[in-house]
Amino acid sequence: MTIIIGAGPAGLGAALALSKPALILERNSFTGKKLLLSGSGQCNVTNAAEGDAFLARLGEFRTFLKPAFYQFSNRDLMRLLEDAGCPLITRDDGKVFPVSRHSAEVRNTLLKLVQQKGHRIVYNCRISSVVKTNQGFELKADMGNIYSASRLILAAGGAAYPDTGSDGSGYAIAKSLGLKVLQPRPALAAVQIKGFELFKSCAGLSLPNAMLKLHKKAYRGDLLFTHQGFSGPLILDNSYRMNCGDRIALVLDGSDSFESLLARQARRKLSTILHSLGLAHALCDATLKHLGISDLTAAELGSTARKRLQEWLRHAEFEIHAVAGLQSAMSDFGGVDLQEVKASSMQSKQFPGLYLAGETLSYCLPSGGFSIQMALATGYLAGKKSE
Repeated sequence: MTIIIGAGPAGLGAALALSKPALILERNSFTGKKLLLSGSGQCNVTNAAEGDAFLARLGEFRTFLKPAFYQFSNRDLMRLLEDAGCPLITRDDGKVFPVSRHSAEVRNTLLKLVQQKGHRIVYNCRISSVVKTNQGFELKADMGNIYSASRLILAAGGAAYPDTGSDGSGYAIAKSLGLKVLQPRPALAAVQIKGFELFKSCAGLSLPNAMLKLHKKAYRGDLLFTHQGFSGPLILDNSYRMNCGDRIALVLDGSDSFESLLARQARRKLSTILHSLGLAHALCDATLKHLGISDLTAAELGSTARKRLQEWLRHAEFEIHAVAGLQSAMSDFGGVDLQEVKASSMQSKQFPGLYLAGETLSYCLPSGGFSIQMALATGYLAGKKSE
């Protein structure tokens, strides 16, 4: 008997791959609670990027996740959903959604396919302990029920959004078995910036394809100003690299033409010149206030203030006051160390018959549909290789 812990995308992916009926133990009263919240309830289920481009977006986790992607790719998922009656739409940015823009349609379609294969789901089943036995694994639930499995697929999610059941319980199970588990930290999280008052007027402002400098490395993506700091894909995708007290910098103008621009437009106000660089009026005003520079004409600007303004445009530095916690972060970076798991099968190197999938594993992926896709894919690979 194969038992799957968790009926989220990873658990459902595993069930889809199994040819024989399995038992799925779900701690919530229904399937895919976190999936229903994804994409603000619209469910960005995957990304349509072609194979190599998709894998490139997985960053440092590409090598580990490559076998899972090839086992169950984005094309496989899109075909599966559409063939089962869930039509999809792909945006210009590659994000894939159900045409209905209702995450429940994706969840219901996956659940229907799982049920058609004969799998049984037990809801409100919280696993309190897992013990390795000679025959496989013995699981004990909070209500006292005991389950035996010859093969166990641990797909209990991560530690972000604990109200959805993703409360780190899967990490605790893995740790109790003796697997190395990395301490979870927020990922896909917004950041608060110290002394951000002058930039609150920029809330809602987006900087397309902005450049961010962090720990001597540069990253690009869309950035969003909030009332307390920054969000948007550029921040969300790199938040797991950030800590309170870190200094980050935005490149607002990476060209060398600002000096000549001031000379050519000597009679124009600084705010007007800054706006001509593509900066929104609110950001122009906030920048000048932050630097303590009056909105003079370019000709009236002193050399010291000129240098300070030019340096700020090249390196607008901010200090992180806080990274959104696990309660509100969309994901986390932590869980079972990837060194514990065979990438070719998702099987534990220590315990034959134990497979791990999805956010239970210590990888962290960018926004845009990659996390759901790879949760399903790692689950699918685990299910396929467990037979």
